[in-house]
Amino acid sequence: MATRYKIVHIMATAGGVVGGLEKHTLELCAALAHEHDVYLLADRPYQGVCNKNIHFHPINFRLSRWNPFLYWQIAQAINQIQPHIVHAQAGKAASIVRWLKWLFRHIKFVATVHGTKKDISAYAAMDGVITVSQQLAEAFGNHPHLKVIYNGARPSKKLNGREKKQLRAELLSAEDLPIVMAVGRLAPVKAFDVLLKAFVGIDARLVIVGDGDERETLQHLVEQLGLSHRVLFLGHRHDVGSLLQVADLCVISSHREGFPLVMVEALQQGCLLISTAVSGVKEILPPALLSAPNDVEGLHNLLYVTLPRIETLRSNFLPLFLRAQQELTIEGMTERTLAFYSELLEDPHEG
Repeated sequence: MATRYKIVHIMATAGGVVGGLEKHTLELCAALAHEHDVYLLADRPYQGVCNKNIHFHPINFRLSRWNPFLYWQIAQAINQIQPHIVHAQAGKAASIVRWLKWLFRHIKFVATVHGTKKDISAYAAMDGVITVSQQLAEAFGNHPHLKVIYNGARPSKKLNGREKKQLRAELLSAEDLPIVMAVGRLAPVKAFDVLLKAFVGIDARLVIVGDGDERETLQHLVEQLGLSHRVLFLGHRHDVGSLLQVADLCVISSHREGFPLVMVEALQQGCLLISTAVSGVKEILPPALLSAPNDVEGLHNLLYVTLPRIETLRSNFLPLFLRAQQELTIEGMTERTLAFYSELLEDPHEG
């Protein structure tokens, strides 16, 4: 009989916003909880979106990462649970638990690197490191326990013809134009300002799905660029998979990414994709579908040449669609993560 592990995940995001990192963590914890005891240490607002099989421990992550009370809260929870594994999701969580690791020498500490970091010392101090792309793994070349595990997503229910027609009509109003979709937090790193500037002169409807501090600034930019009739802000949505099924093209404009979930979601839904040449995207998409980050003209040209060729390109995308549907799944990600935990716990040279 397989060992039933006690696993603590630490997600240090504050405020309850659910972006790619948070979605990844919540989905992974829910999948692990089918056969293991999973505990999530996270800010209280996330309790409302947490799977009922996960043991939720509220931690006040609005406190500074240098606040002693934050460390005390986390140390108390770990001491109470006595897990086999403590898994820190991203930089803030890793930078906190690195200082607690010495208190719990019998526990294995793992961290997942979700994006490019200048300082990797917190990650390097962990017993095990997971990166979401090959490029991110290069910084940890000599770490004894290093694993690349691509993000997985859960495919949405397929819409029927009537549902697609209705949803597409909602997005287009009266015009019959190609729908270009961008999904993500409205934050500077996602470079939606670059996308909007690149969209000038493109005969299509741009639908932006997501919310954040940049929304008002971006809406002003839309007006300045004369794109009010072309751009639709949908805000945060729970039906991203359905929306991608009616889009003609998905675009990622970020300055940097790890392995964006929206890329996986788009490919699983059979939606064509173009992107800036960032980390994990370069490991999936061919160079012809990439432009340099922060290059308005390059992204404009890529949109301009891609949109008329959507149907022609679709056959080229079939292997990518198939790979996303078969490999880039929650189940695959969970299985590989569990295998990494087992490898770490069973290593005779450790502990």
